[in-house]
Amino acid sequence: MQTEFTIRQTTVVCPQCNSMFATPTLLTMPAITPQTAIEADLHRVLPDPAIRAALVAMCPACSYTWWYTAFRPHMLQSVFVPPTPIADQPKKFAHAVLTGRKNGAHALDLALLALNGCWCAREAGQPHERWLELAGGELERALRDKNWQGNRDYYQYLLGELCRQSGDFQGAVNHFNQVGPSSMLPPELVERQKVQATSGDQAPAALPEHLVELLFCVKGKPEESVLPQE
Repeated sequence: MQTEFTIRQTTVVCPQCNSMFATPTLLTMPAITPQTAIEADLHRVLPDPAIRAALVAMCPACSYTWWYTAFRPHMLQSVFVPPTPIADQPKKFAHAVLTGRKNGAHALDLALLALNGCWCAREAGQPHERWLELAGGELERALRDKNWQGNRDYYQYLLGELCRQSGDFQGAVNHFNQVGPSSMLPPELVERQKVQATSGDQAPAALPEHLVELLFCVKGKPEESVLPQE
């Protein structure tokens, strides 16, 4: 039987001010299969923006907003504590970017939050172009950091895909050309998106089943991704 997306209210403790509050959390989600909707910027298309928004939590006392995993769970039932502020789902990621900037987070962390804001906006049927610009700018800043030891080839690909979706086709091709074997990405994927950029196509692109399986289903086991985890 297929596992469904399940969200529940969970009591957590804010790492900034130690306040307790209730926040939506993602409890279960279906495994990735070759038929799962994955796009060329390597994100899973979710059926409801609330699912992605549940990946971050926002403190009602101090507005500290970050990935849910940064908040300590508490056993107190959620009905006895204040709820997280009601916010437009993509805006939770905007609050998280602001929190990250305030606390000196690395540009890559900010880029990934902005990317999730972009995907959340699209899942909510909202404009996402400013999110693309924000994510691309932060990702460029991360790649300029010579002290950062992450998988640069992988993120060169991702930045190329963001440039393509933003209509910067030459920039996209330039970044795709810098993607090497250490990216852990299939050359077919890189060439596929380079062709799309060269043709002047900025539309989001769904991946074919064989690439989803190659990227996300190692040895037939869903969600054992070969992609880097930085």
